[in-house]
Amino acid sequence: MNYQTLILNTKSVRDFKKDVVKNADLKIIKDYANDCKRLVSSIDLEVRIMSNSEVYLTLDGIAGYKGHMVEAPSYIVLLSSVSDGYIQNAGYIGQELIFKATEIGVDSCWVTFTDSKAVKEKLNLVSEKEVVGIIALGFEDNKAKAVKTTLNSAYRLGLDEIVYLNEWGKGADNTTLEERGILDAFAFARLAPSAWNKQPWRFLIHGENVILAVKKGEEIYSYEEKIAAGVIMLYFQAIIDSTLFRLNWHLEEPAISGGIPGDFKVVGYCNL
Repeated sequence: MNYQTLILNTKSVRDFKKDVVKNADLKIIKDYANDCKRLVSSIDLEVRIMSNSEVYLTLDGIAGYKGHMVEAPSYIVLLSSVSDGYIQNAGYIGQELIFKATEIGVDSCWVTFTDSKAVKEKLNLVSEKEVVGIIALGFEDNKAKAVKTTLNSAYRLGLDEIVYLNEWGKGADNTTLEERGILDAFAFARLAPSAWNKQPWRFLIHGENVILAVKKGEEIYSYEEKIAAGVIMLYFQAIIDSTLFRLNWHLEEPAISGGIPGDFKVVGYCNL
């Protein structure tokens, strides 16, 4: 996968054509879950592909934007065993599936929800696993507006607003990041999607560590923030993996976390 190209070409589409996605393409996307990068390899995650007739009206009022379900020809439903980091892992793998969809010409978007149990019951899913993600699949309706994650898309915080150097709040400058060979990784990570474009994540470069912290939502560290954390960890890791070396995230706080304030939650860190 050329992650830089895929990041620039991935769209978050809320309006889809009625055209169905070929079964062969749905199989490619589903099967990729067996081979793609994973944040926590020990977590058992299941991918189910469901149709419009099974999902759209069933989840209207329960999932979607402000209770309005996104109508699409097909949906990915992610189910996971419950373990430390399982929602972040779902965000990470779900975004990998979105990239695979983009690669084969299928558009997509994350579908938000607040009650996993209600989703599971409404969809009549028989499983001990928890519903951790829904992704709509289809083809953009060119007559409707789509949001594209490019450098010219919706407002994005500047790099110095999301990447701090040595101490919290001290914005990193591009020259320093470039000298360390990590400017591209942060520049592309900055384009990661988040619910309502909240951009809740911040990076702190502290010694040899890059610490990821996410701003706490109304429910302290909510589902949306955890999904967003998993997504941005993939963005950052994918670029580092392809340009420098193999990187691994540790889903815990480092010994020294650099004075991160109480309204942010440390998600994890990696070593550079």
